[in-house]
Amino acid sequence: MIDQILVNIHTLVTEGKKCLVVFDLDSTLFDVSPRIEKILMDFALDPENIKRFPEQVACFSKIKTEHTDWGFTNALQRAGLDGHHPEFQEAVSLYWRKHFFSNDYLKFDTPNEGALEYVHEVMKAGAEVAYLTGRDLHRMEPGTTHQLQQWNFPLNDKAVLFVKPDKSMDDAEYKTDWFLAKDRQGYDKVYFFDNEPVILNLMGAKCPRVESIFFDSTHSGKAEPPPDLPRIMNFVLNQRNS
Repeated sequence: MIDQILVNIHTLVTEGKKCLVVFDLDSTLFDVSPRIEKILMDFALDPENIKRFPEQVACFSKIKTEHTDWGFTNALQRAGLDGHHPEFQEAVSLYWRKHFFSNDYLKFDTPNEGALEYVHEVMKAGAEVAYLTGRDLHRMEPGTTHQLQQWNFPLNDKAVLFVKPDKSMDDAEYKTDWFLAKDRQGYDKVYFFDNEPVILNLMGAKCPRVESIFFDSTHSGKAEPPPDLPRIMNFVLNQRNS
């Protein structure tokens, strides 16, 4: 399926047409579970947390995140922390929110399988690339730029990063409005990869010309993915069932 997109792009570009491929970052191009795990482990190393929650912190040695985790709750539960201690849960939540939505821990993310190679192939086929993320300007833009450069994702006048101007903006509304902006109307074909059904559902309603692809990793659980969308679990090319 993703192989065919490359063929389509090449054909359209050869005909003199413009193509844009848009990628979400968290849980689409990047696996964020190493970031979550590092944040949790640092929580357990904090002297104040060791003092306040000695029994719970002792369980953190068993913590292992998975790429299918949404947030930190599942990792805690697998380690035997049942969520029945509200003060502890609130402390973890505050610590996680502070550090997950920051520049400091982005370096622990790793590209999902085939992601780096696929973005380069998209550009080689002649499309422009946009990284469209719900990360916001003030808390996460410098770290995101560094992260893309760290992994050698293209970042230039044909591969541009777009972050939310303000953290209070709704992700789904921000992304759909971005696609509806005037300077996105000059493309003959637009593809969009994202893992969040809430966003993909709104895209289908407001931006029907955009061809969306569901990246099936993890999501908020607030909606089901549109059943008619193609779905992928990695970006590996030349798979038998692509």
